[in-house]
Amino acid sequence: MRGIAMQSLVGIWKLVEARAFDDAGHEVSSPLGPKPMGGLFVEAERIMVIVGDGRITLPPDAPNRAFLAYSGPYTFDGTRYVCQPDGASSPEMFADQIRGARFESPTRLVVHPLSRLLDRSAGLEFVFERVG
Repeated sequence: MRGIAMQSLVGIWKLVEARAFDDAGHEVSSPLGPKPMGGLFVEAERIMVIVGDGRITLPPDAPNRAFLAYSGPYTFDGTRYVCQPDGASSPEMFADQIRGARFESPTRLVVHPLSRLLDRSAGLEFVFERVG
């Protein structure tokens, strides 16, 4: 990345979209429902991620509400971050959390899980907007 400054993840980010895709690339229902909520809180050496289904009530036939959280030290190379969680919402979240990350603008970040998440090994996309 010689001559190009790498954008920083440091800041407070609000989850504004969560999308899911099938193996053919078609959009399907998100495990976070139509109103996802969450945040990405990033300091120089630690990251905390919290995401969940933000609906007030769930329809009677809906699956259980999705929620996950993890935090720990991380590295970021400009295109992906890797977190080694030392705090998490469930035991499987203690594995390295690997995410592709792409800045659409200085205030908009698209994150693609590269490790298993929400019972999926691929096909998720989270969009965050910088709020602080």
